[in-house]
Amino acid sequence: MLRRFSATVPLIKKLYFTFSVNEEYKIQIINRLKQIKQSNSEKDIVSNGHIENLSIDQDGRVIIDLKLDQDYRKIKSLCSDALKQFEWIKNLDIRMAPKKENISTQTNPQKRGNLQNVNKIIAVSSCKGGVGKSTIALNLTFSLQKLGFKVGIFDADVYGPSLPTLIGKEKQQLYAPEDKPKEILPIEFNGVKTMSYGYASGNQKAVIRGPMVSSIVVQLVQQTQWQNLDYLIVDMPPGTGDIQISLCQELNFNGAVIVTTPQRLSFIDVVKGIEMFDVLKVPTLSVVENMAEYVCPNCNHLHRPFGPGYMNMLQKQFGIATALSIPLYEDISKYSDLGSPVVLTLPEDHTINNLYRQLANNVVNELNRTDLSKTPTVRYDTTKRVIIIKDFEGKEKPIKSIELRSKCNCALCVDEFTGKRLNHNQKLDQEVYPQKIEPKGNYAVAIVWSDGHRSSIYPYKRLWSDEINEHKQ
Repeated sequence: MLRRFSATVPLIKKLYFTFSVNEEYKIQIINRLKQIKQSNSEKDIVSNGHIENLSIDQDGRVIIDLKLDQDYRKIKSLCSDALKQFEWIKNLDIRMAPKKENISTQTNPQKRGNLQNVNKIIAVSSCKGGVGKSTIALNLTFSLQKLGFKVGIFDADVYGPSLPTLIGKEKQQLYAPEDKPKEILPIEFNGVKTMSYGYASGNQKAVIRGPMVSSIVVQLVQQTQWQNLDYLIVDMPPGTGDIQISLCQELNFNGAVIVTTPQRLSFIDVVKGIEMFDVLKVPTLSVVENMAEYVCPNCNHLHRPFGPGYMNMLQKQFGIATALSIPLYEDISKYSDLGSPVVLTLPEDHTINNLYRQLANNVVNELNRTDLSKTPTVRYDTTKRVIIIKDFEGKEKPIKSIELRSKCNCALCVDEFTGKRLNHNQKLDQEVYPQKIEPKGNYAVAIVWSDGHRSSIYPYKRLWSDEINEHKQ
């Protein structure tokens, strides 16, 4: 039997603010936020440490960093409504506070319970349901096993667990070892350790309040006897809400694979997912475009029922070179329904097996190179009025601001399907400069420009390329 966890009360911590010249305005904001009470608490959100940072720039833009916890979305909405009374606020930016860097030298210092012997934890995520995330997570797991790694998979979706069906273990019973009755033995399938809330609940539908879900999931994953694993794949619940944020904080992911489909709506959600993982300092290892195309068995004609997709944009805008497409294939659904992963059923030289093998290799290779100490730095030299990219060996490349601004590849500047530049005839401010430069994982940098353009993302590889002209001083 699994005992239930009660929701934990957030620790009270001292509040630190980034002070600017607008002290009077800050006091107004703080006093207004102190009127917001946290759920089930007599303390306000300021006293409870939910406001981690407050700053106001010269243009009247207010930036508030909120603590990441299960109340984040609710508190963000309450803050937004509360501050509408201040007409002087020109732009209100309420965002997730960045995850603090762990400076400990211990191995896996943040991993708790039975996760301490797991080398790498990988999130497989989608920002909406129905895109085939669980199927991809399972087949990625067995593809990693084929490469010779010890692998486990954890189904973190409480509301709709898929793993028991995908491996034909709907009626599986869970057992605790006699010497450790509070721990749980995983269910093994073809040499892979598996765990799902579906085992514990008997596949009954869960009716659980949101704040309790992450506690249940964390309890289950930490109490499972994973033993020594090279990789643990976590099949995340769909979305980018409080549950996903809490899991990222608790499980200390080493990387994420994001699953999508070719539609524009899915692409928009992929961007949200990438940005969520960036804030939480989890590198995006690959993006999988599922159900991308279909080959007619009668005429061999290639169809793309959901359109041409956005793989090109992902690679250009975010620099994620490891993005790949998986086609619609009847046997994937067929064998999944039968409880047999397709990569264990089809011949090794089949296209589907080759694609999943490529995905597994991409994950391994990306994890091996996600050393953020070797990520280039990008800064703006106010004296020389140039942007400078510098690699970890000291090599530098100066770039004029107008050169970089004019070659932005965001959806506002470049047609998503034709690649035609939309800002070619626009009259850009020749004196434009970056107001904010922010790293995006280990693959790109985001720039907010002085002309109000806020969606520029430049992959480091592109900044070093000949496409971006070096400024000759």
